[in-house]
Amino acid sequence: MSPADYVFSISESELRFYRIKAVLYALVQRFEFSLAVPAGDVTWSNTPAIRKAYIKGREDKGPHMPLRTKPYVEV
Repeated sequence: MSPADYVFSISESELRFYRIKAVLYALVQRFEFSLAVPAGDVTWSNTPAIRKAYIKGREDKGPHMPLRTKPYVEV
């Protein structure tokens, strides 16, 4: 088999994964993200496998990370 006969194929689920990555990449490039609460108010869980962000005084509402977004403007 010659290199010209090689056919590159990916499964439908892999294709969806790459499309999601492309959309996320495009979105992250076009926006600036900042914390919507003071950094001192963010605490982290102590689980070894997954770190989760909590807001001090609102731990009962579960893990969350409030972010402020605005369009990225090149200077």
